[in-house]
This record gives sequence, structure tokens and C-alpha cells, in this order.
Amino acid sequence: MKRTILLCVAGGTPAIITETLWALKERGERVDEIRVITTLEGREKILTGIIEKRGAADESLLDATHGQFFKFLRDYPEVGKIKFDENCLYILTTKETGVPSPRDDYKERLTDILTDEDNGKAANQICEIVRELTADDSIQIHASIAGGRKTMSLYLMTAMQLFARYDDKMSHVLVSKDAESGAPKFFYKPPQAQPILAPDGKPKTKKDGTALTTQDISIYLADIPFIRLRGIGSEMLKQRVESYAQIVHKAQDNLERFTLIFNLKTSQVKIGKYTIKLTDRDFFVYVMFAYLRQAGCGEQGFIQVDDIALTDFDAVCRMISRARGKELGYQDFSVLRADALQNLNYDYFRETNPQRGHDYILSTVKMTIIDAVSTIKKELKRAGISEDFAIRNQNKYRKKVEPLYGLNLEPGRITFTDNWS
Repeated sequence: MKRTILLCVAGGTPAIITETLWALKERGERVDEIRVITTLEGREKILTGIIEKRGAADESLLDATHGQFFKFLRDYPEVGKIKFDENCLYILTTKETGVPSPRDDYKERLTDILTDEDNGKAANQICEIVRELTADDSIQIHASIAGGRKTMSLYLMTAMQLFARYDDKMSHVLVSKDAESGAPKFFYKPPQAQPILAPDGKPKTKKDGTALTTQDISIYLADIPFIRLRGIGSEMLKQRVESYAQIVHKAQDNLERFTLIFNLKTSQVKIGKYTIKLTDRDFFVYVMFAYLRQAGCGEQGFIQVDDIALTDFDAVCRMISRARGKELGYQDFSVLRADALQNLNYDYFRETNPQRGHDYILSTVKMTIIDAVSTIKKELKRAGISEDFAIRNQNKYRKKVEPLYGLNLEPGRITFTDNWS
């Protein structure tokens, strides 16, 4: 199972981190580690709760005695162990690029982000942080764009668009106005109601004069849908980010070119400048999952092998055979005469092999398609094409769960043709 990292941007109001944690707990979503992109002032607020002699230890997250993160863990032990300490902070630096490290000289840290130059450096570093994290297949990223300077949030959102994978998420946490401002000691909703305190330490009241408590505060986690552009250029995934502006320009330049195109007449697949030719079996399987993605079958194109309907096989056969001169359904399709190709569909295999039992037929069909999926992935890799164009198993890291296969591409980036220039 993948580890989940909550990746946040934060400045002088680190409460967004524990608010997001609380909202995820309410959803039953696990967090294994927290990492925060911040400035030198943001670091001080997280560690001590004090910036320029203003604040207190109970406005911090990581003060050993009064830190709100540790208080959250004590209040909600069911969330388990969550890794979060000073070494989990990315403190943006005056360097042009690279991932900030706890070993960096503090003289090189950005105190705040105010100038165009500061913004450029922050953009480069945030992009590199996300690129490096998403290179690790053992982790899932949940990015929170609620904190920090507005530009930090925008850069994190853009970096997620450029590098995030199909199971990475992004959200923005929202709280009631009573806690959004003027309540510096509100960090989450504890199990037992507590008064909301104003900056002067006095309890806040509602319009009717009664005490305002934590139970009166609403915390809402808004999921942010976003377009994933990770597959538009595998070179961007491997190269260190030197310039945010350059990588955005490169992504824009690649966007129209990186489309998955199937030549139904020749069994060729074209992605950007790369072209590969597949066997009839592998090409059919690739086209089938592309068709299922465009048709929105299953869970946005992700489907169990034995749930693929015979009518879907028939539709794919007619697409391919029509491009080759004579439209034929599944049973008459010429490329399906070989035994290996007849093993792709449960109903057809059962009809043509009545002596075989259910378990044997289902196992054979699954293994045939799994073998084709594996071969397609190898052919893409051999051609230097990003694995984001491969058929993937959405349940790969879930034990004892039936595989869900599909393509994680926007339907508009899939094209079927019988000719290309």
C-alpha cells in the first residue's frame, strides 16, 4: 500500500495543516507524513508559534509542549503515527532552483516572498519538490493549496498539474468566518467543545450573546479537480527543474503534440514523435482500453477484465475492421482467428470451448489480457514513451482486490484514424 504524504504550503497561519488533517480524518483518509513548503517566518511560526515577538507556543504546530499537531494526535489517536518534524519542512531559499534542504545555510533562506525575483525562485523550487516526490511510486501526494502566499499556492497547483499522477489529489480547506480571522488559537475541532478565543484572549460570542465554541465552527475540505499533464513529455519528468517559466513553456509546446493516436489500418500507435507497431493481439487490447476510456465505461475507463462486455469487443472489432475495408463483428473479425486472440473475451471463449470450466476460462482470459498489458508497457518503454500512456492497474497497491485496468488519459487526447501523414 502506498504511503500518503500531505504536502502543504504555509506561511503565518499553519492552522490550515491541522484543519486539513481533521477534515481528512473525518473522511477516513489516512496520512502517513506531512511536508510543508514555507519561508523562514513560516518555519518560526510552525516551530514556535512566534514571529517578531508576536504569538505564543500554543499557536505553533511543533512546540514540544504546546504544539497543536501533538495535541491533535493526543485528541485523535485513531489517526496513528504521522511523521512530521523540522526535517519535514522545505524552507525556500535564495537559490535559483533545487529542493530546499534542512542543511541549507539559514542566511540563504527566504524570509518572505515579496519580489518578482523571490517569486521566480519559489516557483522553481516548488516545481522541483513536486517533481521529485512524484518520481517515487511508493507514495501518494495529497496537496493542500490553502496556505502561504497566493503565489505559493498557485505554483503548487501548477506543479501538480505538470507532475501529479492519476491517484495524487489536491484540495483547499475552508473554515467558518469566525475562525478564519480573529481566532489565532483555533487549529481544528477537538472532541470536546472549547471556547473560541479572540486575539486578546477573551472568549468570542455569537450574535445572540452566547459563547462561540469549536463546535460552532465548520471545516470543509474542497477537492480541487485538475488536469494532469504528466504524460505530455517524459523528458520533463526526468530532468531537474531549472526554470519554472521554461518548463511551463515546454509543457505548452508539447500539449498539442502529445496525443495518443491509433492507426487502425496498420496496428501502429503514435505518441508525439514516437511511433510503435504492435501485434494484432496487443494492438486490439490497447485500442479496447482506449475505447473504454472514451466511452466512460467502468470507473472512468477503469474496469475489471471480466466486466468488459461482448458488445464492447464487438464495437472495437468493427472500428478496426471498418478501417481495413470490411466491417466485421467480433466473431468474424479476421485478426481474431488465432487462438491467443480468441482468449480475450469470456463469453466468446466459453461459447467456442464448451468443454472448459468457468475457472479455467476466466483465468485464461485474465492472463491473456494481463500479458498483453505487460507487453504494451514494455514496447512503450523501449520506444522512450512515458509510462503514463500505458494501461495501468488502478488497484496495484491494494492487496486481495481485483485489478482495475484502464488508461489515465483525458478522452480528448485519444484519437482513432485509418491514416496519418
